[in-house]
Amino acid sequence: MSDKAFLLDTTKCTGCRACQVACKQWNDLPGEQTDFFAGPELTNPRELSAITWNHVKFFPVDRSNPERPVWQIMHKKCYHCFDANCEKVCPERAISKIDGWVVVDQSKCIGCGACVNECVYKVPHLSVRDDKSYKCNGCMVNRREVPACAFACPTGALTYGPRPKMLEEAESRLRAYKGGSFPSASLYGKNEYDGMRMIVILKDSPDKFGVPVNPPRLEITKVEHSKDMYALLSLFTFGLKPLKRSAYRLSRSMSGLENGERIS
Repeated sequence: MSDKAFLLDTTKCTGCRACQVACKQWNDLPGEQTDFFAGPELTNPRELSAITWNHVKFFPVDRSNPERPVWQIMHKKCYHCFDANCEKVCPERAISKIDGWVVVDQSKCIGCGACVNECVYKVPHLSVRDDKSYKCNGCMVNRREVPACAFACPTGALTYGPRPKMLEEAESRLRAYKGGSFPSASLYGKNEYDGMRMIVILKDSPDKFGVPVNPPRLEITKVEHSKDMYALLSLFTFGLKPLKRSAYRLSRSMSGLENGERIS
């Protein structure tokens, strides 16, 4: 298993979107139909999608110190959780890990939306083109030594290397930031979901960036029951994906998961 990870330092991000463009180019992803000021501040497009796997999000400017307003900007993509909700709930095992990175196999995906429902970070999205799930794969499919987004970052806000080294660097920087310009700085991705391959230094607390502080765990008993029910119902779908999607929805409802129940 790869021990690699990303380190995102939001104090260095200028919102240039080089990561966003590089990901599009490397993975041959089409452009979005966008609107001017689609999201908060200069965010555009509004969010991640099936054709946008890296996203730069702007938050309202922090004007608590009128003499020194602070831009809140964050690069977002899949966090590649060690204990990934999306991988657990996929009824067709279309989601697995390649060298530790969470990857969707579109040839197995039936477009049921299980991963979309259960990712608290709203990362996977279903394509309107083929009803399959897509997201960042850490450049494990169209492989390269350094993922395109990190390779393109001009400020060093997004770097890539051995996870222990990235964590050590992140904790060192965090201590400096908390003792200096960003006393409320925080670290995300060290322990959430047993750890992530996306380590993030935030200028402030996670909730200020729309990131859950204590992300909930799945209620695994109901998930396993749902998957067992799906395995039975799918025998009557003749391999047709629309019927498989219906079988998934029915199995989810029969298992009491219609509201996306989780436990902390």
